[in-house]
Amino acid sequence: MMTSKNYRISNWLSIFFIFMLFVIGGLVRSTGSGMGCPDWPKCFGQYIPPTSENTLPNNYQTFYKEQRIIKTNRFVEILKWIGLEKKALEIQKNSSLNETHEFNFLKAYVEYFNRIWGALTGIIVLICLILSAYYLKIKPKVFVFTLLGFIGVLFNALLGAVVVNSNLIGGIVTAHFIAAFASISFFLIANNVSDEKNHWSISNPTLSILLLIFTSIQVVIGAFVRESFDRITNFTDIQHTITFLLPKINYHAILGAVILGLAVLQFIRIPKHHFTSGFAKYILVLSALQLIIGPLSLINQFIAVSKLLHISFGAGLYVLQFYICTSFFKKNII
Repeated sequence: MMTSKNYRISNWLSIFFIFMLFVIGGLVRSTGSGMGCPDWPKCFGQYIPPTSENTLPNNYQTFYKEQRIIKTNRFVEILKWIGLEKKALEIQKNSSLNETHEFNFLKAYVEYFNRIWGALTGIIVLICLILSAYYLKIKPKVFVFTLLGFIGVLFNALLGAVVVNSNLIGGIVTAHFIAAFASISFFLIANNVSDEKNHWSISNPTLSILLLIFTSIQVVIGAFVRESFDRITNFTDIQHTITFLLPKINYHAILGAVILGLAVLQFIRIPKHHFTSGFAKYILVLSALQLIIGPLSLINQFIAVSKLLHISFGAGLYVLQFYICTSFFKKNII
C-alpha cells in the first residue's frame, strides 16, 4: 500500500542496507576476498559457491581468467567508444588481468555474501522507488531523489561486475566505493524531504556543512590511499609502506586531524537538548577512532581488523554528518 509511513519504512531500510554494504565491503577487503568469486554474477559458474576445489574442473583457474579477459575487452571497447581511451589503455596494459585465482572457501563465501546482500539491497531500493510514487503529486522531489538513489545503486551493481571482471583494477574499485556514498546520500535527502517534522532546524549550519565537505574530500582521498595500499606487496617495513603512500597518506592524516577538530567544535556548539546533539557526539567519537585505527593499517598484525573498522567507521561518520546537514538542504530543495 502506498502511504507515507510505508515509504519511510522502506527508505530507512534502504539506508540501512546500503550502509551495511560498506561494512560488508570492509569485510571483503580485510579478508582479501574481492576475487573470492572470479566470475560474475555466478561464483565459479554456480549460483551457490562450491564447498571444495575438488568439485571444480582441473583447468578452472585458466578458464575463469580467459572469461574475465573477454569481458574486460568488451568493457574496454565501451570506454573507447565514450572517449575514455586513456583509461581503456590502462586497463588493457594492466598485468593483473593475467592473474589466476585459486578456490578458497572463506573468500568465496565472503564475496558471495557480499553479492547476496547487494541483491537484497537492490530489491529493497526498488520497493522504495515504487512506494515513492505516492509523493509524485504532493512532493515530487521525494520521488526524484529516490529515483537518483535507485539509479546509484543500480550503477554501483554494474560497477561491481566490472570490478570483478577487471580483477580489481585501480580506479574502478574507487568508483565503486564512491558510488555507494552517492547512493546513500540521495536516500538520506529523500528521507528528510519526506519528513513532516520540523525539529531538524539548525540556526547556523556553516560549521556542519564545512565538516561534511571535509569528510567528503576525506572519503575520496581515503579511497585513493586504499587503492595505493592494495598495490603494496611487502608490509614488513613500515617506513617503506609510508614512503610508497606519500603524499596521499599525509593529506589523509592532516585532513583526519582537521575533521576531528571540526567535530569537537560542532559538538560544543550544538545545544545538548538539540535532536542532533547525539549524532554530533557519535561523529566526534568516530573521528577520534579513525585517527587511531588508520595508522594501525601500517602494522601487519592489525591490517585485517583496521581495514574493516576504518571503512565502516568512515562510512558511519559520513552518513551521520550528511544526516545532520540535510536539515539545511531541506530548506533549499522543498
